[in-house]
Amino acid sequence: MASIQIIESLKKIYENLLQNINDDFCRDRENKIDPSKYGPIVLVWERWVGKTYLLLQKLKKQKKKSFYFAADNPLVQWISLFDLVSKLYFDYGIRYLVIDEINKWEDWMGNLKAIIDSFVDLELIVSGSSSLDLYKGTSDLQRRIYKIDLFPLNFVEYLEYEQKVQLPLYSFEEIIDNHKEISYDLATKFDKKDFENYLCYWFYPYFKNKKEIYHNLLLNNLKKTILEDLPTFMNLQTSSLAKIEKLFYFIAKNHPSELNYKSLAEKIGIPKELLESIVYYLDQIGVVNIAIRTNKLTDIIRKEFKIFLWNPNMYYAYKSSDNIWTMRESFVLHALKKINKSQVVNENIILPQYWDIIYKHKWEHYLFEVWWKNKTSKQIKNIKNSFIVVDDLIWSENRIPLRLFGLVKES
Repeated sequence: MASIQIIESLKKIYENLLQNINDDFCRDRENKIDPSKYGPIVLVWERWVGKTYLLLQKLKKQKKKSFYFAADNPLVQWISLFDLVSKLYFDYGIRYLVIDEINKWEDWMGNLKAIIDSFVDLELIVSGSSSLDLYKGTSDLQRRIYKIDLFPLNFVEYLEYEQKVQLPLYSFEEIIDNHKEISYDLATKFDKKDFENYLCYWFYPYFKNKKEIYHNLLLNNLKKTILEDLPTFMNLQTSSLAKIEKLFYFIAKNHPSELNYKSLAEKIGIPKELLESIVYYLDQIGVVNIAIRTNKLTDIIRKEFKIFLWNPNMYYAYKSSDNIWTMRESFVLHALKKINKSQVVNENIILPQYWDIIYKHKWEHYLFEVWWKNKTSKQIKNIKNSFIVVDDLIWSENRIPLRLFGLVKES
């Protein structure tokens, strides 16, 4: 049974955390995190995306008697999760509870199910770093919980946080139908340097005052994900884990059309079948982006993929300035996947042989060519719903500025 001493220690930690939280800036997703409206909530995505800070911001505004603790805190490692929540509920009157990193707790799925079923008026939010264990668990509990994916900062959030500029988010349809008007309106709101700065440094909240070491933080975070998350789902030898780090180097330095599983397996020195499994899991936990290849709009080659780094900032971390257009394709792909709320291979997003991206949205196909110096509008001539994505604010009927994809609203 959870002791009073443990709960009092957790309470002091919680109160100390709240003292260091301010609400000068709030994420766009904050209003969605409302257990009174949606029921028990699971908040999930990759490491360092800002889940804990966002949750503490919510708690600081909470009027109900609330509590927070992290499941990876050594204080709670050897006690029952259900018993701890029971004591908080009955003895302390807690009615709003946040459990961080819940997937670090043994049998967290069974405990969470029992908590939800037993304390029906408890407003509950749980979170965890992106892992297949958490995704499997939320799938098994999908009738009991509401899952929210927390993505890295979008361009609108960056502008508000760093430049104090407030802009609206737009639906995909609004971007497609009104991109000329939106571009005209944005022309005086920010300049190209703001967008370049965002692509280089601003996907994660921990960039503030750490610009000079930001890319090192990214690489260290990636290494931690490889060493801690991946072995949870795959029986990998230490030598294989070291070789996976080389995989990211090759992805960053080469265009996806130049890569396939066979060539990558040879370059990093592991079997092709093992590499396919590794890339699948890396896509699931949100560090790479894989999309299906196709020869034409309706002919999907299901076992062939193009591989991108999930976070465009990573291309700068690997000093891949010569691969700048791959980074820009990655950025568009990242935006489209947010619309679909998908970490898995998504057949709504395919990468054709002769164009960059085809996106299926509400029974329509949209073709995007991410502009670079050797591409012309001839490649999309007479193709319905086709657009050139340009790296400036020059717009026309079929030219959409790249930065508009940073304004796309998550569905």
